[in-house]
Amino acid sequence: MKTLGKIFVGLVYTVLYAPLAVMVLFSFNSSDSTTIFTGFSLRWYENLFSDFTLMEVLGNTLMISVTAASIATVLGVVAAYGIYRMKSKALKNAVNTVTNIPLTNPDIITGVSLMLLFTFVAMWLGRSDILGFWTLLLAHITFNLPYVILNVLPKLYQSDRSQYEAALDLGCTPFKAFRKVTFPGIVPGILSGFIMAFTLSLDDFIISYYTNGHFSILATNLYTAVKKPIRPTYYALYTLIFLAILVLMLTVNLMQIRSEKKQASGGKLVKGVSLLVAVVMVVSVVLFAGGGKQNTLQDIRDQLADKLDREYPTDLAGTTLYVYNWGEYISDGEDGSLDVNLAFEAITGIKVVYDTFDSNEAMYSKLAGGGVTYDVLIPSDYMVSRLLQEGYLQTIDFSKLQNYHYIDKQYLCPEYDPTGEYSIPYAGGYLGVIYNNTMVDPADIDGTWSLMWNEKYKGQILNMDNARDAFATAMFAQGIDINTTDPKDWDKAADYLMKQVPLLQTWVMDQIFAKMEGENAAIAAYYAGDYMTMVDNMEEAGGIGDHLSFYLPTEGTNIFMDAACITKDAQNYEAALLYLDFLMEPYVALQNAEYICYTCPNTAVTENEEYSLKGNEYLYPETEVKSTYYTNLDPEVISYYEKLWDKIKSGS
Repeated sequence: MKTLGKIFVGLVYTVLYAPLAVMVLFSFNSSDSTTIFTGFSLRWYENLFSDFTLMEVLGNTLMISVTAASIATVLGVVAAYGIYRMKSKALKNAVNTVTNIPLTNPDIITGVSLMLLFTFVAMWLGRSDILGFWTLLLAHITFNLPYVILNVLPKLYQSDRSQYEAALDLGCTPFKAFRKVTFPGIVPGILSGFIMAFTLSLDDFIISYYTNGHFSILATNLYTAVKKPIRPTYYALYTLIFLAILVLMLTVNLMQIRSEKKQASGGKLVKGVSLLVAVVMVVSVVLFAGGGKQNTLQDIRDQLADKLDREYPTDLAGTTLYVYNWGEYISDGEDGSLDVNLAFEAITGIKVVYDTFDSNEAMYSKLAGGGVTYDVLIPSDYMVSRLLQEGYLQTIDFSKLQNYHYIDKQYLCPEYDPTGEYSIPYAGGYLGVIYNNTMVDPADIDGTWSLMWNEKYKGQILNMDNARDAFATAMFAQGIDINTTDPKDWDKAADYLMKQVPLLQTWVMDQIFAKMEGENAAIAAYYAGDYMTMVDNMEEAGGIGDHLSFYLPTEGTNIFMDAACITKDAQNYEAALLYLDFLMEPYVALQNAEYICYTCPNTAVTENEEYSLKGNEYLYPETEVKSTYYTNLDPEVISYYEKLWDKIKSGS
């Protein structure tokens, strides 16, 4: 029995700590791979401390977590003491019930309800951008408060009330009696409440997602960084956070033990923890300030001194531009690349607040929800059409764009923006089939979508965890128009996807990188640009990039284009124009195209002999590819296929 108990405990600890061990290990990996350890290196820690954007996000996170936890702790102690002193049992039970509601309420309900409250206040005040630091702070205090009360109340009930009353009889004021008699006994509960509030705040995503506005924190930043695989830089960051919290917990526990042994009042313990909190706050401020950012900006100015086609004005220096783009979809200084946003700030003096999203629908939801505004958006084609139809965009003054002539004419006035007045092509590509040529029989490769339904590879097939793209694979395979409005066509496609379900290993988005690079799956539907990234990652990790192959199915496929737009509510229109022009700057566009590995619509890039992807057969096919853009569908059609998608995902 003892042996079984030890085995069980061992399994529990393995499940709990093995993921952390893997994260720590790969934070020291010498390559980009998240599946193959190629050697020890401090590369990602060096990259971390030179990534000023990520450092700023970390500073934001620490500032919110420490501030929210501190305020919640003070309010929680006061509230707990008030509940403890209540004489009416019925009232006490009622207050405890209300206090516990946030503990049992699903986070998504809390997040959405708080967002609606804040946006209502914004409408009442006549504002459109209320979501930000203060709303996020209030939200974190709200969900932290019950946990502090939950930790402090039991300590109050364990205290000897007669000692408090004796202190009053001896002439102490209620406050002095509380401070000298009651408070020392509840210090462990206060500390536990603070630490719990701090870690919950540090970790929260759902509530933060709906209330943070432009104020980016680690949880939301990491979640939306999914356009490419998660960088090991994040492993380094979270390793340091894990170690910092571990040290904090050990320090507090040791101080508690020492305090108990000495039968101290708890004052030293409070002072010690206060010191730790102060240190965290100082670090937060330092990180938030940006460290050596000014030196970096000067280095970038020197780097760009003779590489720009035009002189960029600085009369808007000191203003702020809000940009909303896909995660990991711009060159950010990683591995020696140009940090485009920092470069723009260095040249113009305009600060870029850069938020990211993981899907067009998520972007639309946040934009339509109100409470936050953006100047520049970079949605996909069909979403541009939807935003245009619903009045979210404004025309672009092309007379002020000196670099627009570099955009290839084949991408001008597209179907999603017929007049070409509301968008500028940013990057695009094709949807295709990726396969591992060491796991798939060459005889089975016929260049069609049918490979995705080959029973021979049951359990080795991946399809996209995205309704529009998943349906597209089935529709192309069945000869159905991907923009059909006929429910019968969607039913037919749904039936075909249901036939695929037993063959699938899983539905994926960014998980595909670990699956295919680690050779844990044989076949997948995904984008050509991401296939190129996978090959590069595998070659760097172990020189096995040639194990992966790619083709564009002969039945047809989706061609997409993400485009830059200016919102109707843009607060800094002139800066937005300058930013769009900067993105089209030949040198900047080249750096960006090399980083994101998607089709570039800029001729200054595609005609540049230094462009490593020039003429790539999957990004720039010489022969015409049978392909179709997604169009914006009516809400009724979207609702219909989303219900079908839910049934497919549930297997019913």
